[in-house]
Amino acid sequence: MAEPMVPNPRHAELQRLLVEAEDRAHEIRQAYQRASGAMRSGKVWTGPTAARWTTELEDRHQRLGRLAQRVVDAVEEELRRTPPLVTEAQANAARREMAGRT
Repeated sequence: MAEPMVPNPRHAELQRLLVEAEDRAHEIRQAYQRASGAMRSGKVWTGPTAARWTTELEDRHQRLGRLAQRVVDAVEEELRRTPPLVTEAQANAARREMAGRT
């Protein structure tokens, strides 16, 4: 007789982590838009130094957005590889591992 299947605590934790990663990625994508818009308006700071600073700010902002998306993608991939249901023994082992008691 097969063991009954129970929710995988690791899967649940990955789902929680995915929501958190998506929220943070959204914040990152929004983070410097106001500063960039203000700089591009020409009303805050002008000149060659201001233009270089604005370009650097936007480049770093784009890179940060790409990195945040890589985190989301990695969590999604791990979630796809993690079964939502496991045996009770596997769930207990996962809980011990997640608590650092392997």
